[in-house]
Order: sequence, then structure tokens, then C-alpha cells
Amino acid sequence: MKRNVLSKIFIMLAITLIAGTLLPGCGAERLSESDVSYAGPILDNVLTGIRDNHYDEFSRDFSDKMKTALTQENFEILVTTLNSKIGDYESKSFSGATNAIKDNNTYTVVIYKAKYSKETNDVQITITLSDNNGKKLIEGLLFNSPNLKKQ
Repeated sequence: MKRNVLSKIFIMLAITLIAGTLLPGCGAERLSESDVSYAGPILDNVLTGIRDNHYDEFSRDFSDKMKTALTQENFEILVTTLNSKIGDYESKSFSGATNAIKDNNTYTVVIYKAKYSKETNDVQITITLSDNNGKKLIEGLLFNSPNLKKQ
């Protein structure tokens, strides 16, 4: 029961972080994959951390806000949920990217389509990044698929 509640809290937290960044995106500039070439390796760190169940690798590029929101305990729930509902990560492909401005800060929102062993449909992974003195930091992370929406 506690895990189920924590899982729902985590999902809502991720949606809230992403929604806060995506909503002001009206008139946002579309970016090509080459414009956001740094995003793929950053997402690879996240996916490797999940695969290896290694929080430090997973959160290596997180902003302080993300590290506070996505703790080791929440990470363990995320890993369990992803493994049980969508299975093992297999591959990803770039889907789209845009810059969005919120509170005078520019964020880059990058969307990937990913294949997982238990999911017949693509899993959409949305990663929101900020620039902190030249270092790209993860401000939001969302996994979305039909299997993840099931109870």
C-alpha cells in the first residue's frame, strides 16, 4: 500500500515538474536533434542508472531541485515501477525538442521515443534541461506509456 501511494506521489511530482516547464511553451522555438546533441548522453546516464539501480549515476546531472524531489527512496520506487510495468530499456530515438521560457529562465524540453521489453508501444521520455553556467542540468523527467498508466 505504502509503495503504491509513493509511486503515485512520484508520478504526480514528475508530471508537475514537467507541466510547469511545458505550459509556458507557447511560441517556443523548435530545435533539431543536433541543436540538443548534449541531451542524449545526459539521458543515457539516467537510463544507465535505472538499469544498474545506481542512484548516483541516475541523478548525476540533476539540478538541486530535482535531487531534492527525486530522492534515493523515490528512485527505488521508480526502478521497481519501470521494471514491472515496461521492462528493460532497449533503445531510444529523438522525437523533438523546444526551448521554453518560465520565470525569465530558459529551459530545453527534449522528447525521446524509447523501446522497452514489456511495452508494445513507444515509451515517451521527456527531459527538461536548464543551463547553469554552461553545465546542462535536469530540471524535469517524465516517462509516459500505456502500461505506466495502468494500475
